[in-house]
Amino acid sequence: MEEMKTRAESPEPTPKEPIGEAEVMGNGELPEDLTPPAPPSASREGGVDTGDTPSPFTERGQGGEVHSLYLVEKEQGVRATDDHSANGTTAQTTESEVIEPRPAPLMDWKRFGPPITILGVLTIALLLAIQFMPRGVPKAEGQTLNKVPTVLGDWNLLQEYSVGEAALRELQPDEYLARIYVNPQGEQADLSIIAGSHTGAFHSPQVCFRVQNWEFADNREITLNVPGLNEPLKARYVELVSLRGDNQRAVGIYFYSTPFGYRSDTSSARIYLLAARLAGMNSRSYFVRFLKPASGNPERDEESIKQFAESALAEMVKTNPEVVR
Repeated sequence: MEEMKTRAESPEPTPKEPIGEAEVMGNGELPEDLTPPAPPSASREGGVDTGDTPSPFTERGQGGEVHSLYLVEKEQGVRATDDHSANGTTAQTTESEVIEPRPAPLMDWKRFGPPITILGVLTIALLLAIQFMPRGVPKAEGQTLNKVPTVLGDWNLLQEYSVGEAALRELQPDEYLARIYVNPQGEQADLSIIAGSHTGAFHSPQVCFRVQNWEFADNREITLNVPGLNEPLKARYVELVSLRGDNQRAVGIYFYSTPFGYRSDTSSARIYLLAARLAGMNSRSYFVRFLKPASGNPERDEESIKQFAESALAEMVKTNPEVVR
């Protein structure tokens, strides 16, 4: 009875629950008596794990230490991510950078030296030839300016005058024409033509007018529409102011007729004449000038001198084709 009573008073031990795979001790380790033995596994090179070879989830380092493949792969992933981020940052930085253009290399002017030198020598030689080439003897034969009509449209011959002896000695023209015409309104206009077979027969009008005490107030190229010509004729229109102090003004038109066509400037006309002479062609050229006193109305003066020039040239197409081609 006492034995049964003792048994009744003694508490029965509470049965322990089985420890699961996730149960660990306080220090994070499984109890020694419940740690499962390491299962046999094949090494990374193949075969059965003998205990010295790591498991398939580990690998041995260069110093013999064992690393978890998960940790290794995770670290590699982190490094790859870092590398990708770094590359992305670098790419963004590169794209955001402003690329400054490189300055163009300096022009090497030395290579242009020989061509420029040759061109300069040829230009100087041409100018010297124009200036100092022996003048041809004025040709008396073939004079045709006397065929210029005395009536040029509404303009009638008023008088004919002579050029000064000094000018004739300087120019030595083959022939010349100097006339004054008048229209029904009483306006007078001068027509002068100089024919020459050498460059010395033609001087720049700017020089000639200044010698005669005239100064240019306007000098520009215009176009004359001459009946009988296939295309407009380019000429120079000038406004002149007297240097004598008498307030006289005049307007004029001039051009050159050469074997190679019409020119409105002296330099190219002389070059064309020289080229025709060197080529053995008939080099006779003509300086044609129309001059008229100004009335004080610039627009009307320009229209009036143009009308006189076009009327005169239209008649000369018929009588003097050597001048107006």
